[in-house]
Amino acid sequence: MIKRYSYAKEKLAVTIEALATDAGDVRTRLTNSFMLFHTLTEDDFPSELQADWKWIMKELNRYEPRYNVKGEVIMGSVENTMRKVKNSTGVKIAEKIFKLYIKINEL
Repeated sequence: MIKRYSYAKEKLAVTIEALATDAGDVRTRLTNSFMLFHTLTEDDFPSELQADWKWIMKELNRYEPRYNVKGEVIMGSVENTMRKVKNSTGVKIAEKIFKLYIKINEL
């Protein structure tokens, strides 16, 4: 195992477990599991997997956060995105996370 990627492997492992076992539809599970892997960055992945990571993050953050009149965030961009996208889109994102997990564990 390449130690450099062990952090990403660990974070994705707990994410996959949450996506598979948590309650709710896939959008709810993605919103909740985001907290398990949000600390990962593009640099946590080998160059050949960085495009996959960027795609996942772009899709999860498609819509801006929501703010109250004081300018305070009342709903993060992931939660706002998951409220607006179709369940089938959530499935595509979850599948991409799973495939990324498989690919990084093959290294």
